[in-house]
Amino acid sequence: MSKIVKPEAFFDSLSLAHKLDNFLDGFKLEEIHLFSYFSSILFLYKKNPVSDWQYKFTISETGYPFSEAIFEATTRHIQNGLFEEKETFYTITSRGNDEFNVFKELKDFVKREECLNAACKTSILVPYSQTLRALLNDPFLAKERQLENKSWIDQTNVYPKFEELSNAIGVPVKDLIVPAVTWINLLSEQEN
Repeated sequence: MSKIVKPEAFFDSLSLAHKLDNFLDGFKLEEIHLFSYFSSILFLYKKNPVSDWQYKFTISETGYPFSEAIFEATTRHIQNGLFEEKETFYTITSRGNDEFNVFKELKDFVKREECLNAACKTSILVPYSQTLRALLNDPFLAKERQLENKSWIDQTNVYPKFEELSNAIGVPVKDLIVPAVTWINLLSEQEN
């Protein structure tokens, strides 16, 4: 028996697949989780309540953020032919792109789409491998991994640091791409 898919996770996974497939010619399912997590931080940055994101994350065994809601949505997308497996990665099908284009017009998803878009645009403005490495080595996620925490990730811990950085560079809250790229660059510098 399949589980009910949350509309937010349904939309977010389609949107991220559409963007990542356009930027990278394919994606891994764990990247959908990772960029959804990053998008949720941007959503908080826009002063939206974390509960409005509608789903939470834990840390998977591979060290990626993981959402059961995103897992259910991507599983359904594969079953319904919206995602197609190609060796070690997935692509969004033309049917998946059509679904995304219909849903992105819905008013309920406008705020989400802005955050999903900004999160994915970092992989255009910053080399994708650097973006991926920076997000996975985020000190907040690293701490969760180290503690082997099986409970929900408290994303509100990331938000103050992100806002502090944005205020320091003087970026208005309505602009998400500059703070997103700056955040990735800061995380990358902390690695070195």
